[in-house]
Amino acid sequence: MTIDAFVKKYVGGIDYDGMYGKQCVDYVNAYARDVLGVKNAFYGQGIQYAYQVFANYEALPYVKEHFIRIANERTNYPLRGDVVVWNKSATSKAGHIAVVLGATEHTITVAEQNYDGKGGVRTYTYGNYNNVLGWMRARDAKPNKPTIQAGETVKLKCRAKLYNANSAQSGVRKISDFSKFDCAAEAVIKRGANFKADKVVTKANKNIWLYNKQYDGWICAYEYAGDKSKLA
Repeated sequence: MTIDAFVKKYVGGIDYDGMYGKQCVDYVNAYARDVLGVKNAFYGQGIQYAYQVFANYEALPYVKEHFIRIANERTNYPLRGDVVVWNKSATSKAGHIAVVLGATEHTITVAEQNYDGKGGVRTYTYGNYNNVLGWMRARDAKPNKPTIQAGETVKLKCRAKLYNANSAQSGVRKISDFSKFDCAAEAVIKRGANFKADKVVTKANKNIWLYNKQYDGWICAYEYAGDKSKLA
């Protein structure tokens, strides 16, 4: 599942553990499961409050196995897909945690839950990094690498060449022969088009390919070496 698909799916929020209502940690646990493929990433392990995900990192072996902790040093900023953690404050003894949608040195845009203490969900841009402890980044994470499941429909943010899997027409090679996205194609799927991924294949070079029955062809959805996603 892509980050955008996740945000759309959980616009009404989620109570991940079925306890205490829709908390901010519930939202990032669902994100880690659905987008990063890490189940119960920040669940249990002695984690009672959001800030502990960052503050207690050294005592959380499961978190350490799947995430790198990066401190907020005010000279760096998180990447899209990171999980940002705020410290506890006078108004919040639990701190806060959210999914990063984008950031600069001075602002951070997130998808978050329970920002209002009532389980509310929103995307929001903070104008500063006040009380931000830092962020968690999935190990070997690529900021533009999508996580896609078979049957999911995605939108193209750029043109994508369509390759036929079963013929040699127009010099097209079979998908099993592909290592690079540089051979002739039979057609081009336009920018903004919806593409249903009836099959999803990750090649040895870690590029991600999608097959669509309607087109009877494949597109390269993600190029690992250049960290280039073609999906919105």
